[in-house]
Amino acid sequence: MFHDIKAQQEARGLDPWAPFADAEEWGLVKWLVSRVGQNAIDEFMKLPIVSHCLKTSFTSKYSLMKAIDQLPRGTEWQLKRISVEGNKLTNERQYETEDLELWMRDPVECIRELMGNPEFDHMVSYAPERVFSDVEGKTRRFDEMWTGDWWWEMQGRLPQGAVVAPVILASDKTSLSQFRGDQEVWPVYLSLGNISKNVRCQPSKHATVLIAYLPISKLECFTRDTRSVERYRLFHYCMSLVLEPLVRVGAEGVDVTCPDRQVRRLYPIVAAYIADFPEQCLVACCMENRCPKCVVGREERGDMKKSPMRDRDSTVENLRLHCDGEIGKDQFEGELGLRAIYSPFWATLPHNDIFSCITPDILHQLHKGVFKDHIVSWCADIIGEEELDARFKEMTSYSGLRHFKKGISKRKQWTGADYRELQRVFLGVIAGAVDNKVLTAVRGVLDFIYYAQYRTHTDDTLAHMHAALTSFHASKHIFVDLGVREHFNIPKIHSMIHYIDAIRFLGTADGFNTELPERLHIDFAKRAYRASNRRDYVMQMTTWLQRQESIHIQDAYIRWWESHHPVNQEWQDSDASDSGSDSDGAGVGPGLLDNHVDLPSQVQRFTMATGSRGYFVPRTCPFPNSTIQRLLTDHDASLFIPALEEFLQKHVRSWSRRKLTSQDRVDVYKYLKILSPPRPHINNRKCLFKVRASPVIPASDVRRPPSPAHFDSVLVIEDGNEYTGRGISGLRVAEVRVIFKLPSRLGNFPHPLAYIHWFRPLQTFDENVHSFRLSKSSRQRGPNALVVPVHQVLRPCHLIPRVGRESDVREDFYLNRYIDLELFDRLSV
Repeated sequence: MFHDIKAQQEARGLDPWAPFADAEEWGLVKWLVSRVGQNAIDEFMKLPIVSHCLKTSFTSKYSLMKAIDQLPRGTEWQLKRISVEGNKLTNERQYETEDLELWMRDPVECIRELMGNPEFDHMVSYAPERVFSDVEGKTRRFDEMWTGDWWWEMQGRLPQGAVVAPVILASDKTSLSQFRGDQEVWPVYLSLGNISKNVRCQPSKHATVLIAYLPISKLECFTRDTRSVERYRLFHYCMSLVLEPLVRVGAEGVDVTCPDRQVRRLYPIVAAYIADFPEQCLVACCMENRCPKCVVGREERGDMKKSPMRDRDSTVENLRLHCDGEIGKDQFEGELGLRAIYSPFWATLPHNDIFSCITPDILHQLHKGVFKDHIVSWCADIIGEEELDARFKEMTSYSGLRHFKKGISKRKQWTGADYRELQRVFLGVIAGAVDNKVLTAVRGVLDFIYYAQYRTHTDDTLAHMHAALTSFHASKHIFVDLGVREHFNIPKIHSMIHYIDAIRFLGTADGFNTELPERLHIDFAKRAYRASNRRDYVMQMTTWLQRQESIHIQDAYIRWWESHHPVNQEWQDSDASDSGSDSDGAGVGPGLLDNHVDLPSQVQRFTMATGSRGYFVPRTCPFPNSTIQRLLTDHDASLFIPALEEFLQKHVRSWSRRKLTSQDRVDVYKYLKILSPPRPHINNRKCLFKVRASPVIPASDVRRPPSPAHFDSVLVIEDGNEYTGRGISGLRVAEVRVIFKLPSRLGNFPHPLAYIHWFRPLQTFDENVHSFRLSKSSRQRGPNALVVPVHQVLRPCHLIPRVGRESDVREDFYLNRYIDLELFDRLSV
C-alpha cells in the first residue's frame, strides 16, 4: 500500500504531506478533522489570526474537505437499495412496500487493505502452529488464533501453499441518539485472525474495519404476527449481500500482497462471529430458548453435560423441509427450536460451520449474565440487600479498586468495568454470611470467569477451568435448597460448557470479547452520527468515516516514509527520547485485566534468580527532611527507630552506630511503584503496581474533606532462597507504613527503604473461601516491625476483613486472590 502511494507521489513530484504544505500544516489538519466539528472548523478558518499568521493552503472548511478527498482512500462505500414487499394490502389492493438502504463495502477489498498494511509486518501469521509449554511437547498452549485446531483443520482442506485468512465478523445494533429520538444503526465489523490479537483488539491500530450498516426497520408493511420473522429474514438477506464476494474467493482464493511485500494466495473463510446472545440466536436461526451452538434440550441447559453440536447441512435441510411444508410448526419450533429463515447467509459460504464460529462472550455471558444477573442477585436474596450493602461499605482500600461507598443495591446503571470491580471483592464480602456450599458455588463461577480471561491457556489451565465449572455445578443446588432459585435452565449458564472447546478450536476467548465492538461503536457510529446534521445521517456518516480513514492512511504513510529517511528518523528518535525523560510515571496503577504500561525512564531495574524486576519512587520527594517524630505520630510507626537501627547494623557498614533520635530526618514518599515481570498467562509485557504509604492529608479547601490515610498491604520476599517466582514460597504479607530514603549522614544504601508491620506467615488456609487467613503479627505486645529494601517488596496485595453475620469487623483477614489476574494466577499454582 505505502510503496504504491510513494511511487505515485514521486511520479507527480509531490512531498509526502501533499496536498498539504508541510508537516506542521498536516498536524493542524489531523487535529481539525479528528477533534473539531465542521461548524467549528468554519469558525476557526474565519479567525483573522488564521489568515494573517497561519496562511494555510486551505481557506475554508469546503477547501479543506476537498483537499482531504485527494488523500489515499480506503474501500469505497456502496449503496444497495432494497424494496421489501409486505403482506398488508393498500386501499388499491396492492401489497404495501418499504424501501430500505444497505450501505456496504467489498469485504475482499477490505481484506486486501488489512493484509497490505506495512504497519502490521511482524504481527501477522500465515500458517497454523502447534505450541507447547514444555520441552517434551506434551502440554499444548493456546493463545493466538493460529494455535487453535480450526486453522489446522482448514489448512488440510486447501491446496498446497494456500494461506488461510480467518475472517472474524462482529455485529451489534446500537443506539445513536442520547436524549431524544430513536435513531439506531447496525454496524458489521470485519477483522482477520492472521493479525495478532494484541493488535486486533486495539481500536487505535485500525485492524478491525467497518464493512456495512444494515438497515433497521419495524417493517410495518407486514402484519404484526409476521414482523419479527421477517426482520430475521431481512438480516440474513442483507448479510448475504454483504458477504457475497467471500463466496467465490473463499473457494478459489485471491492473490494478496502481504505486509512483508510477498504475494500469497489467500482463502478468506469466515471463522468466528462475535455477537451477544440474541444476535447469536439470530445468526444460528434458532429460538432464543435454545443454544445457538448445540442441540441441548430446552429443559436441560442447567446440567453439565455436552450435547451434539448443531450441524450445518442438517440445519439447512430442515429449513428447506419446513419451507416446503414437510415439517410442521410444532416439530420445527418445538423439537428443533428453529426459526423460519429459509436462506441463511452462511449457507453458501465455503468451508464454513457457523455454529462452531460463534465465539464466547465474556462481557455479556459471564460478567453481566452469570455473575451480576444471577450470582449477585441470588446472594443478595440470601444475605439481604441492607446487609450486603453494609459489607461493601466496610471494604478495605486498594490502589485502583473501586469502593462502593453506598453499596450496590441502589445502583441503576452498570458497565463491564463495574462487573469486574464487584468480582474483585465479592467472595470476601459474602464470606461469613452464607452457607459454605454457597461459597463453593460462587468460588467456582469466579474461578471460571478469571480463567476465561487468560491471554494464554495450556492443557493445565483448561483443566483448572473445567474443575471450576464442575465445582459450581456440584454445589449449585444449595440455591434451590435455600429457596432463591427453582431451576438452572439458563442459556448463559449453559454457554459456559462451550468455552473450553472454543478455546482449543479458535484460541483464547479474550480475542473475541464483545467489548471490542462496543468500543468500536464510539468511533464508527456515535462520533460519525454527531458529525452529521441528523438528516440522511447514514450517508453523511459514511462520508465522514471515509475521510477519517483517509486521515489515518495518510498519517500511517507519513510515519512509514519518515522511518525510511535517516534525517527524519534521527529527529523522531530525539523527540521520543526527550518526551520519555520528562515522564515521572505518576498516576499509573494496575487494572484487573490489563495493567501493563509504557515504563517511565527512572525505573531502577535489578535482576534476581526469579526474573527481572524493578521499582521507582517519584522524582520529587513530597516530604523531604521529615522528622522521625512525624513518622511516629502520622504514620503510626511506633517502632521505626529500633527497626531502622537493626537494619543499619546489618546492611550499612558506614553507619556510625550512634543512637537515633526522634529529631533525625529522612526523605519520605507517599508511594512506590513496582515493576513486575510478565506472566505468560496474563500479559506479554511488564506491569506496574502502586504501593501507597500516605498518612491523612488535611484538606486544602473547605469544600473538600481531608484525604484519608492509605497504608497498603504487600507481599514481601522474606526468604530469597525459597522464593522461586511462582506460588507463595518465601513470601509473607506485611503492611507498609513508611517509604523513605536513607540520608547520607546515616550511611549509604543504594535502594529506598520501607518500614513494615508483619502479618503472620501464610499457613492457615480456608478451604471454603480458598484463601489464606491471616492476622497481624505481634512481638512483645507491639507490632512485629522491620525495615526492608524496597526491592524485597514483590507487589501489593489486598486483605479483606473477615466479617461475621452482622457486619462486625474482626482483626482477621482473607488474602484476596481475586484482586487482579496476576495474583489470581500466582495463588492458583
